[in-house]
Amino acid sequence: MRLAWCSDIHLDFIDDADDGRLIKFAETIRERDPDAVVVTGDISNSTRLIYHLSVLERELGRPIYFVLGNHDFFGSSIADVRGAMHKISNISQFLKYLPLQSYVTLTRTTALVGHDGWYDGLLGDADRSEFMMNDWFMIKDFIKVSGGEQYMRFARNIRDRAELLALIQCLAAEAVVHVRNGIKQAITKKHDHIIIATHVPPFAESHMHEGRQGNDQAMPWFTSKKMGDLLLDASRSFPNVKFTVLAGHTHGRYDGQPARNMTVSVAGADYRLPALAGIIEVK
Repeated sequence: MRLAWCSDIHLDFIDDADDGRLIKFAETIRERDPDAVVVTGDISNSTRLIYHLSVLERELGRPIYFVLGNHDFFGSSIADVRGAMHKISNISQFLKYLPLQSYVTLTRTTALVGHDGWYDGLLGDADRSEFMMNDWFMIKDFIKVSGGEQYMRFARNIRDRAELLALIQCLAAEAVVHVRNGIKQAITKKHDHIIIATHVPPFAESHMHEGRQGNDQAMPWFTSKKMGDLLLDASRSFPNVKFTVLAGHTHGRYDGQPARNMTVSVAGADYRLPALAGIIEVK
């Protein structure tokens, strides 16, 4: 089986009058003739997400397994966007939102487990970070914390982030629970290769920006230590299982092997230039 992977394609950055670029992007995937596609988030934004997914479904005509990234929730709430993905997955032949299933069987030996994930502020220096995420002013769940348009007020109180940290760690923990359960269930069914699809990179070293590792200011918002801890624990608990982790979010390419039986890849990305991140040969 051939699995095409892409991430952070940000189709909302393509002008509505230039759908030809979106069609061409789909053509580059079709030319590789994959059996299915996995997308690890930041597909669009909440107002255009269903439209862009529908175009991809029409143009690709094969299963599209996806998780969402932070940008996909811009302009709405996390619950409302996830609810819409639940509905579209129920009626679509090919669009499958991964958090709705514990795992997906790809082949007799390989399963796909996926969740949006979230950064958790536990790596780097969240307390002193002056790095501001658009999420905090573009997603309704965070606007309740930041005050939305009161950007400068929130910036001045940058070190008083108890509510923010509580929210992001709750979101990150939710993803960890789903992935943990999915791994256990897939292994129970005798799968010995687990592909993990999530948006946020799980390790400090997997946060790359402009060719170098991200700094302590940005890292709290571009990594999930909780997810990394889970994955390392799974690799130790199941030494005969191969884990392939796919992520995005940072726009910096990374390929590494944090454990003997685990590889981690983070997709590189450029706004307005959606691209295929790779083809995964699945036995």
